Amino acid sequence: MTEALSPRQSYDRIAHLYDADMAANMRFDDVAFYARVCRAAGRRALELGCGNGRILLDLIARGIDAVGVDCSRAMLMELSRKAGARALSPRVCLMDARALGFGASFGVVLCPFSLVTYMTTAEDLARLTSEARRVLEPAGILVLDAFVPQPSVYSDEFRPDYERPYGCGSLRRSKRIRRLSPAINRIERCYEIRGESGALIERIETVEDIHTFARPELLDVMRHAGFKVESEWWNYAARSPLADGQFYTLIGWRGR
Repeated sequence: MTEALSPRQSYDRIAHLYDADMAANMRFDDVAFYARVCRAAGRRALELGCGNGRILLDLIARGIDAVGVDCSRAMLMELSRKAGARALSPRVCLMDARALGFGASFGVVLCPFSLVTYMTTAEDLARLTSEARRVLEPAGILVLDAFVPQPSVYSDEFRPDYERPYGCGSLRRSKRIRRLSPAINRIERCYEIRGESGALIERIETVEDIHTFARPELLDVMRHAGFKVESEWWNYAARSPLADGQFYTLIGWRGR
């Protein structure tokens, strides 16, 4: 079986594709949700896994005091390019979310777009949440987001995922999913960039291990980390479970 890459390795490979790939899969206005949370808190926010700035740049453009960290240098380079095009000056750091180089200087810590699913071991998870708690000021809040677990189609063969316009040609993605344990899936993706004539220009492969979290597990994660859960959200808008819910978000209070 193909060995998994680290999140940094995967995102370094696909940083230039991200907006046409994973960012294009977000059907909900999560940015507006995070902006409301940050405005209500009224204090500086830290986004863990800010990537190429899909969320962070919009928060800054809305006047929110926010800082971002990410482990992928290539994603941060894309963020810098996009920030320049928008005349924004974000504060970002190349940093592992499990080992933050800050003191208690934030009122909000955001873990958006299911960042927590990359924490595949109990140690990784404990380090992420303990670091988030450590850098929060008293009464600060943690926003923890995860995909709602869906039935997976396991396969030994790659299956077509999508084909989208990309430049003058197209971006095609296929994937296969293998189950490593009841909570861990290995997802292999193959990207093909093709020109206007259909000729292959570039092929990229990534392999990631993903930890799925059902609602009770995510609640336990918050509580074990010392947070009091204040609210629960589905698809960034509903306060009650949805039959078609794709994202589940918790807001927890650090306490004093």
